[in-house]
Amino acid sequence: MVAKAEQRRRAGPRRSEASKKAILEATRHELAVSGWRSFSVDSVAKRASASKQTIYRWWPSIASLCAESVVSQLPPRAVSATGPEDRLAELVQPLVQFAREGDHQPALRGAILAAADDEGAREIVRAWLANEVRGPLRLILAELTHKGIVRRDWDPDEAMSAFLGPLWHRIMIANAPISHDFAQRLARNLISALSPS
Repeated sequence: MVAKAEQRRRAGPRRSEASKKAILEATRHELAVSGWRSFSVDSVAKRASASKQTIYRWWPSIASLCAESVVSQLPPRAVSATGPEDRLAELVQPLVQFAREGDHQPALRGAILAAADDEGAREIVRAWLANEVRGPLRLILAELTHKGIVRRDWDPDEAMSAFLGPLWHRIMIANAPISHDFAQRLARNLISALSPS
């Protein structure tokens, strides 16, 4: 009897994790197909074989669900480069790689729009950017400043805007394909923009 109860307790979290994964996957699909402005929780629930009550119970807002569905799928950042341009490129490569795969670019666009509309979703995106891009970017630029490769008067917010701005424009406005070497070009352009001369 005890063994059966223990088995039921262990089975629950696995089912919940599988259901969560299915909901996040269905959310990315719905973002890619319908976008944020026409997003349907009913479609997500149907595709994930989950109840709307479960979705509303697990996420504080639908926008947070949309943001998490994309952020949770961003590939891990490589940490293998040694040159400054390659190190900078590695910071943005997960976003570039994700946007280049399948229907991920419209899903990413939808998640960014959801984050623009909702504080909880915005915090999910902001936290990822702070940990994976902004923090490491400041360290790299500080090193490059010490070596005289970039000027001393750079501003962290302006550096982030200069670094990610072309990518956001490509995703949000131009709705254009992203080339394989886009991260490298972003890195090269940032170093050039912050060059002392």
